[in-house]
Amino acid sequence: MKNESAIQHYFNQYLPGFMGQPLIKNLMSLSAGFWIEIVGQGCWSLTIDKGILTGVTEGAQIGAFGFRADSETFLAVAGNTLSPQKSFFTGKTKISGNFYEALRTATALEEFFQRYPYPATKTEG
Repeated sequence: MKNESAIQHYFNQYLPGFMGQPLIKNLMSLSAGFWIEIVGQGCWSLTIDKGILTGVTEGAQIGAFGFRADSETFLAVAGNTLSPQKSFFTGKTKISGNFYEALRTATALEEFFQRYPYPATKTEG
């Protein structure tokens, strides 16, 4: 699957499959609104309320912080082959807005990526 179609599939089909359910166990403390911008492809805003994914919206940057990465980096993080923290500290992912909340959320999401790695990254050519 090419990166562009993999990104569209991730945000429009794969991720919405987790709507209304806890992303990971014992994550009741996480409530956040943030965006993920994929360079050259678009931006998606996500809402997590008490550990439950309640919204995925394409378009505007809505929330207290955001992440910006190219498609290759995002797919590596979503596929659990690159940790979110390593992508920040190597400069592959940029953070905008509330840096503390962004890192806190990324740490929680790392467990989600470990438990539910996005399989499209393995078929990319």
